[in-house]
Amino acid sequence: MSYQQDLIICRELGERHGESRALNSLGVALQQVQRFDEAIDAHQQDLVTCRELGERHAEGQALNNLGTALQQVQRFDEAIDAHQQAAARLTELGDHHREGQALNNLGTALQQVRRFEEAIDAHQQAAARFAELGDHHREGQALNNLGTALQQVRRFEEAIDAHQQAAARFAELGDHDGQGRALNNLGTALQQVRRFEEAIDAHQQAAARFAELGDHDGEGRALNNLGTALQQVRRFEEAIDAHQQAAARFTELGDHEGEGRALNNLGMALQQVRRFDEAIDAHQQAAARFKEMGDDESRVLNNLGTALQSRGLWRARKGKSQSEAKGPSDARSDAKVPVERLVPLIVDVPSGSSAVSAAVATAAALSPERPAKTEVLALAPADEPSSTQADLQMENKRWGRRRKVQEPVLSDDR
Repeated sequence: MSYQQDLIICRELGERHGESRALNSLGVALQQVQRFDEAIDAHQQDLVTCRELGERHAEGQALNNLGTALQQVQRFDEAIDAHQQAAARLTELGDHHREGQALNNLGTALQQVRRFEEAIDAHQQAAARFAELGDHHREGQALNNLGTALQQVRRFEEAIDAHQQAAARFAELGDHDGQGRALNNLGTALQQVRRFEEAIDAHQQAAARFAELGDHDGEGRALNNLGTALQQVRRFEEAIDAHQQAAARFTELGDHEGEGRALNNLGMALQQVRRFDEAIDAHQQAAARFKEMGDDESRVLNNLGTALQSRGLWRARKGKSQSEAKGPSDARSDAKVPVERLVPLIVDVPSGSSAVSAAVATAAALSPERPAKTEVLALAPADEPSSTQADLQMENKRWGRRRKVQEPVLSDDR
């Protein structure tokens, strides 16, 4: 790695400023190849050097980059401290652009430890700095992250506005990846306020953007979310297709968690159209995926139980209807049992899940009374997952494993 050679040369010559620059560049390069512990060491050495030299500006950059590396290894409290110090240094120096970067990164770290109100404040400040400077790309990132934080505190209308603004900024710049992330997050917020047709449109656009880019992970998440929205408006055949496509994308990527979520949601949609054998198979596959990963598969097993129970009830009622049919009423033997006569089947509702309606949680067609809940995938906010009331699981990547925020921004230009 050439930065390592630069570092050796600078140290041999006693060139401390060059040493600092080499350490910073080395740390950034190490983060890009996911060698985060080594990156942390490089940024910490850089920080010490900057402080010894009294280089306050370089110190701010070193702190910000250190924070991004710490986030990657889930040392969030240390990352928060680093980003806060970075923002303070850069504010003192009047470097509003890098201040905005530090604030946005601070917000993503705060979201990870569920300090959402503080995260909202940080993202709002970051968006304001970038707007003042005319940096619409980073403004879009900050707005998208702001929306994910607002969703977490159930300020959905504000979240919708933030995601819409973010999508608009990215569209203006021709950034289809950023636009896809913002649109997918917009769709999850719209589902929360039961604006399902608009949510469907947002998820469809997001899936198209990711497909154009060959981003199968983003496409899979958007398709899975699309399926949950379609279930909300009882377009089950289309939902089945969306979940099947999502599962296929995750299978191609070897993403067993995403595949399990999509298969579980597929099973719920199949139950709604009485395709119980296929639903049972989907839930069994989903449970196997979660078990392979060491995840709790109890929710999926509960859904599997409802599918088995539904199949049994359906067959029993059908058989009874046929055996009772006599004479002129023979035509009734092929008639379907009215949906409203089926016994409601309770499905596990995970805490903080994204909900498809209570109707999805039952074999009877009951009117949903609660707003849909979604999982928000933001740093992945810069842009993660949600399950539905019927244990439908939405995607937005990486909170815990799959919550989506924008990745932290590195500073490598000294």
